[in-house]
Amino acid sequence: MMKIKWIIPVVIFFAACDSKDGNRTQDEFGVPYPDVKLNEFNEKLSYGMGADIGANFNNMPKEMFETMNTVALESGFFSGLSGEESDRDDCQGILSSAFSSNAQIDTTQFSMESISDCYGFLFGDMLRKNLSGKDALESIDFEFARIGFAHALYEVDTLIPLDERSKMVADFNNDMAKQKGERLLNEVSQIEGVLSDEKGWVLKTIQPGNGEPVKSDYEYNILYTLMNANRDTIVSTFIDAEMSDEANAQIINTDDIVIPNGWTLAASSMEVNGEYELFLPYDLAYGERGLMNQNSTSYIIQPYSAVIISSRVLEQNEMHAFAKSRGAKIIEEAKKNPNTIVGKSGYVLETLREGEGDKVTPGSDVQAHYILTNSSGDIVENSYDGAAQGRPAPAFSLNGVIQGWQDAVPQMRKGGKYRLYLPYDIAYGERGNQGISPYETLTFEMEILDFGKPGSLVQQRPQGM
Repeated sequence: MMKIKWIIPVVIFFAACDSKDGNRTQDEFGVPYPDVKLNEFNEKLSYGMGADIGANFNNMPKEMFETMNTVALESGFFSGLSGEESDRDDCQGILSSAFSSNAQIDTTQFSMESISDCYGFLFGDMLRKNLSGKDALESIDFEFARIGFAHALYEVDTLIPLDERSKMVADFNNDMAKQKGERLLNEVSQIEGVLSDEKGWVLKTIQPGNGEPVKSDYEYNILYTLMNANRDTIVSTFIDAEMSDEANAQIINTDDIVIPNGWTLAASSMEVNGEYELFLPYDLAYGERGLMNQNSTSYIIQPYSAVIISSRVLEQNEMHAFAKSRGAKIIEEAKKNPNTIVGKSGYVLETLREGEGDKVTPGSDVQAHYILTNSSGDIVENSYDGAAQGRPAPAFSLNGVIQGWQDAVPQMRKGGKYRLYLPYDIAYGERGNQGISPYETLTFEMEILDFGKPGSLVQQRPQGM
């Protein structure tokens, strides 16, 4: 257990929260710690952090939360936060069993006390690890965090106005992140042989390159790992350590969100095939706003956070050159396949199964299944997935689709199955479209189910293809 630096007098501590051995002061309604006072900033901050964590339970369905043991929740939270117990692997199994159903908590295998204790522990452990990552654990009074957590469970966490509490906690987290970054940059700048730039970045050469400078306005076939200041991996191109560098590398450029401005500034000090570690202060990384997860309200990178980037550029080329090269190779290889025709506009159509019906009429409505793959071999769309969920196959008007479809689909027959290769200029061109990158050569595996006169299958002009 980490030694705690108490700031408040011992006599106040015992009067306010007699809880180390499980005894809690409570009022006549069962609300814990009714007489607690927050006198010092440390007490307020700790209370606020605990209350913020406890407030998460307000998002749980009321009927589910009311079945939980709040005393065990609080005890588990304190255990996780204070480090009284190490990581409890048993909790994952207990909670997986308990929350197997969305409707209720299953107590057939474990008691509600054990379930609640584990649930609280995970929240406390999460806060502990977050604070440890910022070297801020000793700034928090665990007992007052416990009280804030308990008050939030009972929805009486009103000792600090919510707006003030939110600002205080956010300011603390930001200050700790800034200080952590400053210590990191100061530490690495003292390493012999590193390159420190006046703008703030520090570059450590792990292995020199081939002498060709990395150009900041190019795109790269690159091995790339973005880490936080504790070297926790945030994003990485590495799929499997047993695979070759070429297999693990990906094509990215400085427009990608994973490459912050600081990497672009330092790029000219790197060489192709060189291996480097780049240390960036927050203002050259993701700044005061951090990087949010687009699918939730959580942060991928916290505001004011320094980052570490490990990178090795295997190849570099002008923007979109890799996609153009991949696409040209795909088209040339496709021309060698059997049962293949090449259209005047550049498409390649391979017949996999000849249909017995009529040829599709130009400009008609068409119903078809398709699987769309990009030039890297990634599946972008698959209409069969919708069919598996009971949705009908897509229908579209040939008057409202990309040129490659307008040209090639009339070469297909009802009931036939085909593989259609489209160079970028008759697909989505230089701009791309949603999940399709610019200059992408596309492959469609298509099955023609039906077609008819305009308006027979499609009532409105489609907005997508």
